[in-house]
Amino acid sequence: MTAVSFYTPLDESRFESSPLTAGPWGPDSQHAGPPSALLVRAMERHSPAPDSRLARVVVDVLGPVPVAPLEVDVRVIRPGRSVELLEATASVEGRAALVARGWRMRVTPGDFSVVGEQLGPDPALRPPHRGDLLPGAHADGYLSVVDFHFVSGSGEGLGPASAWGRSRADLVAGETMTGWQHLMAVVDSASGISMATHPLEHPAINCDLVVSLFRDPEPDWVYLDAETVGGPGGGVLTDTKLFDARGRLGRCMQNLYGRGV
Repeated sequence: MTAVSFYTPLDESRFESSPLTAGPWGPDSQHAGPPSALLVRAMERHSPAPDSRLARVVVDVLGPVPVAPLEVDVRVIRPGRSVELLEATASVEGRAALVARGWRMRVTPGDFSVVGEQLGPDPALRPPHRGDLLPGAHADGYLSVVDFHFVSGSGEGLGPASAWGRSRADLVAGETMTGWQHLMAVVDSASGISMATHPLEHPAINCDLVVSLFRDPEPDWVYLDAETVGGPGGGVLTDTKLFDARGRLGRCMQNLYGRGV
């Protein structure tokens, strides 16, 4: 990782947003990946227990997130010894921009059976070169420090795609990202690597991000096997299988609203 970062802490709950957070639509609004990861960071740090882990995180994007200082707060809304529900909010000048809820659960015991297929793509076969994303997009922010190496499909084309992704920027200056933080910074791009329609003709923009994992990810390359489906009179959905170098992780879902120009 390089020394660049998405955020610089101003105090325990406030963060200066780097221009690197800017998304593909322009320099003034953030890609949803970095602030989603920042909310996961808040949940991970809130009264952690050594025998518990995040299992599912749902992020609701309430509107465009400006490239501006963010204030983050977190609370427990359903306490419990085995299962508890956390809520974290990122606000700009008192306005909530993103809200995330995360289920934190007690880890399975050591004698729990291994169930299900857990193998994944071979990381040794990862293509060596970065692929292009979203022709004509703002490329000086998020897209300049997050790499996608495509195994199938293309960031310049339409349809299902699979790619290894990683962030070369840290989340918060002076810190090393956890696996969950890194994954959240990357996976919001799933609907971008598997575009169903041309973004300038019929844009489809996600208003949420739902991630469920059966184990904690490695803080490195994440494999996204993504497909976006939709049609007239309904909606648009990106369904993504997630893997890391160890194998299967879980799944990511994004609901998108498709519109005309």
